[in-house]
Amino acid sequence: MCAVMALGVAGCGGGSEASTEGGSEGAKVEAINLKMAVTPSETSVWMVAANEFKKNIEEKTEGRYTVTIYGNEQLAAGDQTKGVEMLFNGTTDVDLHSSMIISNVVPELSLISMPWLFPNGYDSVDEYLFNDGATGAEFVKKAVEAKGAHVIGIGENGFRQLTNNKRPITSAADMAMLKVRVPAISLLVDVFKALGADPTQMPFGEVFTALQQGAIDGQENPYDTIRSAKIQEVQKYMTIWNYCYDPIIMSVSGNIWNKLSDEDKAIFEAAGKDACAAQVAASRDMDASIIEEFKGIGVEVNELSPEAIEEMKGIVAPIYDQYKEKFGAEAFAAFGYTFE
Repeated sequence: MCAVMALGVAGCGGGSEASTEGGSEGAKVEAINLKMAVTPSETSVWMVAANEFKKNIEEKTEGRYTVTIYGNEQLAAGDQTKGVEMLFNGTTDVDLHSSMIISNVVPELSLISMPWLFPNGYDSVDEYLFNDGATGAEFVKKAVEAKGAHVIGIGENGFRQLTNNKRPITSAADMAMLKVRVPAISLLVDVFKALGADPTQMPFGEVFTALQQGAIDGQENPYDTIRSAKIQEVQKYMTIWNYCYDPIIMSVSGNIWNKLSDEDKAIFEAAGKDACAAQVAASRDMDASIIEEFKGIGVEVNELSPEAIEEMKGIVAPIYDQYKEKFGAEAFAAFGYTFE
């Protein structure tokens, strides 16, 4: 009887992360499931990164880690800032948020959203965020990691465009008193006030109804965000002005990252990098087709002229000096901007 009891005890060990079946040769490690928070819905191009990361992690760790993706800001009940906070306090394990929203917790990331910071479009973006040794990418990683999370990839939400129901925007004068929804960061409030508009902050989930009912005139977002939220269905005009670039950042909470072996850290880094690269490619491939889709349903699309952009850049120039005092010239230099 003692021998039988001893065998029974031997067969029950392992704890929550491991169990044994059929002796030591059948040892089986239970999968650790990671909760991944993503802001937009399943139809967004962001999901390219989320799904690719899930596939890579589950394959490369041979099932030791699994990933459950929660789109539409489910884990934070639609509150994007709360969603970011949940990454840093370890409530969520993996996170995909815009740098703009993360700046509510990591303030220096707001400078990426400075108006017309990337003068040569995607060429400038690639130079400072996606090429080997990109100084902007290093800036992002250090800033996020100083708060306790770990960046494993940078993706792309894209350049933010303006839609509205009042008029085509062809110059700064057309911005006068335009009631535009902007994200909850003070920088964009400053930008739109400088341009003469009436910036209004509200959760993105409320924007469609507010536009439909006329509570606001317009909003600004990248092409795919507009499309996935069906904003084009309740807007008459879209202005392509590339005034603000919006990267998305894939991060792992400190609670998870600090427990990983060096081998698993390398797997997570590679999985994040590959997933975000696939997402960036998919996002850029979609831009032209989305514009045509909008035109096809009757949205009037115009591209702001170089002269009008220069006019607006002059108007918002004092904001650069304001934020230089806040973050320092060296932070701007990481993205190629120098003060005279």
